[in-house]
Amino acid sequence: MKQATLIKNLQNKFKLNAVPASEFYGSDETGVWIRDDICKESTDWYNYAEGTGDSTNILNKFLERNGWFAEPYDSETIFVYEI
Repeated sequence: MKQATLIKNLQNKFKLNAVPASEFYGSDETGVWIRDDICKESTDWYNYAEGTGDSTNILNKFLERNGWFAEPYDSETIFVYEI
């Protein structure tokens, strides 16, 4: 899945404020920056850094199925990168 399609899916399916990672880094970046609280019912209560290793989580399953993975940046910032 391409970056733009992933962003739209994260916004629509999971109600996440997802944008290109370049908005965070200020340069070309192929990842996705989720810039809001991801710990909500639509993400199966994704628990930031602890949640990125949980292969049973609905958000991680979705990402993996589509060729992406989540990586914590800090305690409340998640980036998503292609596998």
